[in-house]
Amino acid sequence: MMHYILLVLFLSFIQTTHADVLFSFIGNQIKAGSKHSWVQDVASTSMPITVIHGQYPGPVLTLTAGIHGDEFPAIFALHKLRQEIKPERLRGTLIVVHLANLEGFHARRVALSPVDEKNLNRVFPGRKDGTLTEQIAFFMTHQIIAKTDYLIDIHSGSWNQTLLPHVYSPVMNNASLDKKTLALAKSLGIPHIVLYDERPRDPENAISYPNTAQTRGKPGLTLEVGHLGQSEELDVNLIYQACLNAMSHLGMHESSEYPMENVVIYRKLVSVQSTETGIFHPQIKVGEHVEKDQKIGWVSDYFGNLIATLRSPSAGTVLMQKETPPIRKGETTTDIGLSD
Repeated sequence: MMHYILLVLFLSFIQTTHADVLFSFIGNQIKAGSKHSWVQDVASTSMPITVIHGQYPGPVLTLTAGIHGDEFPAIFALHKLRQEIKPERLRGTLIVVHLANLEGFHARRVALSPVDEKNLNRVFPGRKDGTLTEQIAFFMTHQIIAKTDYLIDIHSGSWNQTLLPHVYSPVMNNASLDKKTLALAKSLGIPHIVLYDERPRDPENAISYPNTAQTRGKPGLTLEVGHLGQSEELDVNLIYQACLNAMSHLGMHESSEYPMENVVIYRKLVSVQSTETGIFHPQIKVGEHVEKDQKIGWVSDYFGNLIATLRSPSAGTVLMQKETPPIRKGETTTDIGLSD
């Protein structure tokens, strides 16, 4: 009985102490049990950010939308999360980057910034004196990733692409980090998880946003939900629930997790590239299983004549596919996940 009383007193002391702890972030001092939203200047652009600093101690989780300007569902899911999460019930701190690439968003651009024609998710860790996109990456590396313990970068298919909801869980050949990362990936409640080890290990040449976290010893995932430039309520809610599941897994929130009993782990992605320039005619849909050498589509010339037949190089599940007609030689039409 005495041990229980001492434990209760200790926890009460810890919680009371934490109530006085400020979260220092980009010049802001955020009190425990409070929420603060603002538009942050970054070089010649800006970035809307919310910090929810919990009443109780816990990890720092960063959720990011809008790395690419034409991927919208995550933006609305994070609006909902900002409204629903109560700081007085939160353990730890939630950093919400509502729109990382504001210029690309307003230009409705696929991946690239209209300012410098660079892909924000390919220039990390960025450069302080670089182009605008490189300066954004530098800011996110040194101001956001530096303050976080876990990171989820939320994407969707572009306006020209369909997509089966899935999670990328990086493999860094670091047993402890890989275990934490995969556990976080499984906690999201998304049944399709892609393991990949294709990103650099060099922190100074990390390339992508989540990989920059990984090269600094912090689990970083990419969540992919939604497609065709749409913001379907089903996709918004799926992202929202996935974020709650991650928070529950990290002990930050009391929301129920959705443990997946039938998670499919893909060990590799293979791509089908068009062998000709012309008009693409897909023959399959995302989520379908394809066999090796199965026809997945064809390319016609501008008169409708067949000029190329495209086939799957391996058996697997179709995770992403171009759905609009324009295609150039060498451009990817289809991505297939291999689970064996």
